[in-house]
Amino acid sequence: MVFQSYALYPHMTVFSNMAFPLENFKVSKDEIQRRVKEVAELLQIERLLDRKPSQLSGGQRQRVALGRSIVREPQAFLMDEPLSNLDAKLRVYMRAELKKLQKELGVTTVYVTHDQVEAMTMGDRVAILNEGVLQQYDPPNRVYSHPSNVFVAGFVGSPPTNLFDCTLKEEAVLDAIEFKYPVPKDIWETAKAAATSSEVILGVRPQDVRVYKDAKAKNGLIETNLYTTEPLGDVMILDLQVGAYIVKAVVSPDFKIEGREKMWIRFPVDKVYLFDKKTGNALM
Repeated sequence: MVFQSYALYPHMTVFSNMAFPLENFKVSKDEIQRRVKEVAELLQIERLLDRKPSQLSGGQRQRVALGRSIVREPQAFLMDEPLSNLDAKLRVYMRAELKKLQKELGVTTVYVTHDQVEAMTMGDRVAILNEGVLQQYDPPNRVYSHPSNVFVAGFVGSPPTNLFDCTLKEEAVLDAIEFKYPVPKDIWETAKAAATSSEVILGVRPQDVRVYKDAKAKNGLIETNLYTTEPLGDVMILDLQVGAYIVKAVVSPDFKIEGREKMWIRFPVDKVYLFDKKTGNALM
């Protein structure tokens, strides 16, 4: 197990910290020397073996904690938020290093994290828990593109998914009060058959919201007022007000605002999610 706090013994050297579990298992001194040296070279910390934990940086301590687990040659690793104590830049670097190391060792690794980016970029499969209950267990791309319920849809992705309470109307329309969203008949029928009532939740990711500066010759548009903007460098997030809702939309950084307040948005029908209001489960 690799702990969040590293749990290194402060009075021991790096070598002694890594050798400690092997000594407990009565491994011979020659075998301990061999294993610690091999793992230290693998983690590029061989020059640190005579130092104490207080003389190491956060990234170096994390490598030592990893090394202490690796020398045991286990059948599985359990990593409990091992990167959470590192600064943002080092966390990104160590994320790639950990993924590369896992592939080289070929050892099953259970990695616990609250950081969805870590989970999505490092995991072969992602298990999402809510209050101890499993919500979805799938490859990362499926978790993102086919969330099993409202919790997953709102938890995975940044910015989070836009969610709207709607009522299924007979004319194949979702009525969100602030706007009406027409859907193809087959989608409406599928949702109607699977839902426990006419109350559903419509979801669309900010990256899939289409934004227009005018409403000419555009069908199915929703009128909005610009609430604020969030420039992020590579993209810009628009916060658009639709009645009581604030809809987030991701656009290119060169999207021209030009002081305009009124805009129109559209939700591509192949990019929306529908969930049962009562159970929260996906309807399609």
